Amino acid sequence: MKSQQAKSVLFGGALFLLTAGSSAWAADLGPYKPYNPPPPEPVRAYEPAIWDGAYIGINGGYGWSNSGLTEPSGGFGGAQLGYNWQRDRFVFGVEGDFQGADISGRASDGADFARSDMNWFSTVRGRVGIANGPWLLYGTGGVAFADIDNHLHLANVPTFRDSDTKTGYAVGGGLEWAFSRNWSAKAEYLYLGFGDGTLHNSVGDEARINNDVQTVRVGLNYHF
Repeated sequence: MKSQQAKSVLFGGALFLLTAGSSAWAADLGPYKPYNPPPPEPVRAYEPAIWDGAYIGINGGYGWSNSGLTEPSGGFGGAQLGYNWQRDRFVFGVEGDFQGADISGRASDGADFARSDMNWFSTVRGRVGIANGPWLLYGTGGVAFADIDNHLHLANVPTFRDSDTKTGYAVGGGLEWAFSRNWSAKAEYLYLGFGDGTLHNSVGDEARINNDVQTVRVGLNYHF
């Protein structure tokens, strides 16, 4: 009988200890909370650097020459096409352009007469610049082509002529402003170096004239 009572006491004590331990463990864990995973990070669309990519545009400006004979000057207008790569603040690019021109000069002294005309010019250039937000300051240089006609008539001498497509160099710089996501405006200076041209006449005489031209222009570009 005593053995039966002892077993009951031991069983009751073990049950009490188990219940008390479970309650204490549950109290330590606190109330049940379901697992809520963190929200996924938002997917950000890739946004290229502001100057990256291809562009096309139009331009117009004024050109002049310090040639000692006719000193031609006048306006021009045309279009350009290019591509830029931007790495941090540095921008590298290539650009080609073509302009119709009316850069001409006349000089006369009695029977003596001279005329110079640049009818069109084109350049293919590299560009290197530093970007500061929507502004791009750049230098540029490359090869230049132009259709230039020179005529010189002196009294009692057959006329000197030189009419040809010249090849030279172009060097300069500019400032470009991206005023919206796809549009930019620029102002640019270019020196077109074609050197001295040699004029010939029908009896083999020669004369020389400088064909270098300086240009300033503004342009508008659309960026793809």
